[in-house]
Amino acid sequence: MKKLFFFILLISNLSNAQHVRFIENLIIEKKYEYADKLLKEDILKEDKVSSEITFLFGKNSYFLKKYNQSINWLNKYLELKGLNGKYSDETIKFLELSNTKLLIETEKDIENVYVELFSYSYVNCQNNRKLCPICDGSSVMIIENEIQKIYKTCPFSDNKGFLTCDEYNLFLRGELKPKLN
Repeated sequence: MKKLFFFILLISNLSNAQHVRFIENLIIEKKYEYADKLLKEDILKEDKVSSEITFLFGKNSYFLKKYNQSINWLNKYLELKGLNGKYSDETIKFLELSNTKLLIETEKDIENVYVELFSYSYVNCQNNRKLCPICDGSSVMIIENEIQKIYKTCPFSDNKGFLTCDEYNLFLRGELKPKLN
């Protein structure tokens, strides 16, 4: 009975090692999406996630440009194995890469905010109102076709033909949306 138990245990360990190698090869072959799918399936079906899977998920997440996720899984591997694990050196390298990429990405986001904030001049309005340039202050839009003229209430201005200063600045940037009735 003990021999049968050890045999089953040996076979399951071999198939687990083959599965890990298979996922490693997918990552080497740059099949990151497929590797991600298999890794997620492994995580969902198992009660405990092996340290090898945490490493592979962190490494693969780096290649998918999911740097926060990569950092989380690679840190989990180091928690489980420390600096003496089979993948510890590689884990540290990918942690450094993920942290660097995340920093660069964050700086780009901040830079984009600055560009958006300072790329246009904010127009100050007297009395916080500006004549609507869409309806020319009439609060009515006239749409002409070959047969008739169609009169519509301006969906952008108030009922007196004005925009707020903020709405006017949105108009200048092309971001003004019609008001919902």
